[in-house]
Amino acid sequence: MTKLNNNCNLKDCYYKGEKPIIAFEYTFNINDKEFKTRDQVILGETLHSMNGSSSDTHFIYKVIEIGKVQVGPKTKINLTECGIERFIILPFEQEVLDIEDCYCEGSQPYITFKYRFKVNRIKYETLLEKLTREQIIEFTGKDPAKSRLRIVKNGKPTIVEKGEIIDLTEKGVERFILEPLDCTEGFVAKDCLHRLTHEDELFLNHLPNKVDFISERNLDWVILRNFELPDGYNHKVADVAIMIHPQYPVSQLDMIYFSPCLQRADGKHIGALTNRSLEGKTYQQWSRHRNAANKWDPNVDNVESHLDLMMANLELEFKKR
Repeated sequence: MTKLNNNCNLKDCYYKGEKPIIAFEYTFNINDKEFKTRDQVILGETLHSMNGSSSDTHFIYKVIEIGKVQVGPKTKINLTECGIERFIILPFEQEVLDIEDCYCEGSQPYITFKYRFKVNRIKYETLLEKLTREQIIEFTGKDPAKSRLRIVKNGKPTIVEKGEIIDLTEKGVERFILEPLDCTEGFVAKDCLHRLTHEDELFLNHLPNKVDFISERNLDWVILRNFELPDGYNHKVADVAIMIHPQYPVSQLDMIYFSPCLQRADGKHIGALTNRSLEGKTYQQWSRHRNAANKWDPNVDNVESHLDLMMANLELEFKKR
């Protein structure tokens, strides 16, 4: 008769690259806690019972070499076959974690069901904690071979090399910047204001909106035509104007302007608004300014980051009052 080993620690086997053996008892982790069982095959609902959770309120992942795999309450798990590192059980309320929000709050991203990350102005969702450069670019529908990817981490953009793996749960990850390597055409190359940066040109070239550049009374402006606005206002789209400071990008971009003028659909008051004449029509000036916790950094900030900040203020308006 074959003598069984007393205990098999799944995490140890995983990191040693060994297949778990048949044993008298199995040790494994749920989140950061260690549990033991004498059953070789267990159900998802058994894990819930051991953890003190419920399939009605919590989800389960088993973490294996290829990543995370969802486990249902009736899913059978053979502890000797799966090559399991650990199990994750968390409440559904934590189901999607926005990486940019974590950065802005200065918090450490936690292990969860899905992660939301931003490339340029668009946000994407993934089940994976770790993504390669190529996987991130593929979310955008662009060709990794014809694109440059930069990660903005702890406020500084750096190039992501081919095959490099990004851990979305690492503290300090904010967003990604995708640039085409073959960007040789576009309206900006012919018409751009000399103070716009290369990043600005790439960003504006790839917006679906028409972009105009005007000068009035010795001031230069970028105007995005028919720009989509957050829900809750009396207009779905508007022309959006940004004043380019004479010392930009050393000097910050400030405020934002809309035509036609915006009102809240619920009729509530919007503070700090004034009117300004531009292009022979009325633009509504939103006086929204950076503070000490959100200072302008000319090495990171640009037209795109300013536009993101201003659009966030439109959404935050409904949390103020």
